[in-house]
Amino acid sequence: DLSLRYLEPEIYRFLANKIAEKREEREKHTAEILKQIKELLKQKNIRSRVSGRAKYFYSIYKKMKKKNIGFNEIYDLIAVRIITKTIPECYAALGIVHDLYKPIPHRFKDYISVPKSNGYQSLHTTVITDGGKILEFQIRTEQMHHMAEDGIAAHWRYQGTERDRTFDKKISWLKQLLEWKNIASSSSEFVESLKIDLFDD
Repeated sequence: DLSLRYLEPEIYRFLANKIAEKREEREKHTAEILKQIKELLKQKNIRSRVSGRAKYFYSIYKKMKKKNIGFNEIYDLIAVRIITKTIPECYAALGIVHDLYKPIPHRFKDYISVPKSNGYQSLHTTVITDGGKILEFQIRTEQMHHMAEDGIAAHWRYQGTERDRTFDKKISWLKQLLEWKNIASSSSEFVESLKIDLFDD
């Protein structure tokens, strides 16, 4: 966002004006939605993990540019992900979301029944909250989530061989590095964290 602000100031101002809420307020709103969804899923005994985020200006800009669409065609300024244990729980969670919020017509995709050509599976739906906010839900199982995050390599973790477990550890370590990079306040702090992990002896 900071880079976009200085490299493309007009675009940044345009997005800032369009998205009236400050990022902190959007994240607070997202947290309230997550709390509400988690409570309802728990009441219905649906085993799940729920996460969400308010999109960054830059990711909105990138999507507009890639798909050659206007701001008004961006429907997922807030994205919520529900990860369940089973496929029936995915559809049960979808029912809860549609009972709670008004679905937007033609914005529902069932990639579980009809997976994408690359094997991606998930339920996608876009809804309008009581406060008039538009948000997108992605609902999938743990296995589908691994496939979405790691690609075809995700299937290896279910084979259970020692070689596969070793590979999986390496993937997890790389993900950990990326997380540290995101939370480190400076490059030097990240390098120090990396040194500690690599050379802890």
